[in-house]
Amino acid sequence: MKKILLTLAALAMTTGAFAQDNVDFKAVLAKVDAQTNFKGDASAKVTIQSKKPGENDNIMQAQYFRRDAEDKFMILILKPEVNKGQGYLKIEDNIIFYDPESRKFSKLTGSGNFQDSNAKNSDFQASSLSEDYNIVESGREKLQAKDTWVLTLKAKKNDVTYPKMKIWVEVATNLMLKSEDYSLSDRLMRTSLYGKYVNIDGRFLATRMRFEDNLKKGEVTDLVLENPSLAKLPDSVFSQAYLEKVNN
Repeated sequence: MKKILLTLAALAMTTGAFAQDNVDFKAVLAKVDAQTNFKGDASAKVTIQSKKPGENDNIMQAQYFRRDAEDKFMILILKPEVNKGQGYLKIEDNIIFYDPESRKFSKLTGSGNFQDSNAKNSDFQASSLSEDYNIVESGREKLQAKDTWVLTLKAKKNDVTYPKMKIWVEVATNLMLKSEDYSLSDRLMRTSLYGKYVNIDGRFLATRMRFEDNLKKGEVTDLVLENPSLAKLPDSVFSQAYLEKVNN
């Protein structure tokens, strides 16, 4: 009986390894991108709540617009009043910030922090993991009772927010549930959690995200997306002129 059990255990281990060896992880990564990027336009209301030890919570509301096919997004700050009218515009590789008080535009990077939060400007753009990273390691483990692939990624190019990432992708859905973001020196910089995906016309939007700063204990930013829509947006929304117009 003992020999039978050992044989079954060995067979199970071999079968598991064989199944993993035959998984096309490049295809998995491509599905992560494809399922969360929209063919047409998308928009939602966003609430950003940042927590820092010893400080009052900072709560901000914004309107978020995306056009993934053209690699564009627009974020218009609605609240608080002191930030109202500030805007972020991404067109291809350029991210521009508009300050209505000075009426000036300034260039930003995707790796910059969004409004002094733990979210990055690049967190609002279309997912391009399969284009930006190579898979250097893979595994399988449970994450909060969900079966996930664990993929370690290294950047193919320099203009990414993080040169190394470790991501947890749910096996059943090919949706990313968690990521750990690392520096070039392999230091853990940030942990990101993605939850409550909603299905919108065959595409998925994470309506809750949490970004934890691993260098500054207790600093956390929560993003909540509400009222998602796939309604066609005017071309004028994705322009500097739009930001100037809404502030007149």
